[in-house]
Amino acid sequence: MSIPSQPPSNADSVAGFDHTIPLAVEALEHRARDVESVAGAGDEAAVVKAYAAARFFIVQIDVDMRVLLRAMAADPAARVTTEKLLALVLRESIEGVYRVLGDLQRTARTQTGRFAGFIDIDALTTAQNAYKASVRDIADDRPFKDTLVKIRNEVAAHMFSDDVGIESAAAWVVSRSVMPKTDDAMFNSLIFSRSIQVLRALHTGLSDKRCVGSGGFHS
Repeated sequence: MSIPSQPPSNADSVAGFDHTIPLAVEALEHRARDVESVAGAGDEAAVVKAYAAARFFIVQIDVDMRVLLRAMAADPAARVTTEKLLALVLRESIEGVYRVLGDLQRTARTQTGRFAGFIDIDALTTAQNAYKASVRDIADDRPFKDTLVKIRNEVAAHMFSDDVGIESAAAWVVSRSVMPKTDDAMFNSLIFSRSIQVLRALHTGLSDKRCVGSGGFHS
């Protein structure tokens, strides 16, 4: 009989994030400069702009998730703040990654001129499908997604709601106050576990090298 693998300790998780976050932030800075470098390009480089935007967005999600997951692991007592911000990023990742990849796909299919072969459309389609398959259970979970929207609109992005005032923000604090403050408590959070799932999907389903044609730029 196989023995179920145990989740890493909080100290191990924090150490892992301490190693990867600086590298991820450096990559994000490169992606931001890529966006700036093509901002003034015309329609003849539309696919290059869409590619730069998609890479930037995906790496931004990656960095935000890593920073917040590390914060949850480092200080379980701060869950009242870190988990609502993680919910905000998770919501953006579910819809946003689909959107930027869809924009890139559409732009690549209509691109003409010297950048017509910039994106390997077949490889991009394969990567999109792999990512969608990896997060389909999240995308199909309507009650969970509705909860994320509620957290975003009434707790994380805005503490006041036109409908319920500050009651949702107060309810969030009360709900977190009864949660265990032990080191392993975060592993019982669906927001935490599904953020890990998305983070893994970003790395296993999507890859620049598989999606860029001979005209791709790298930094």
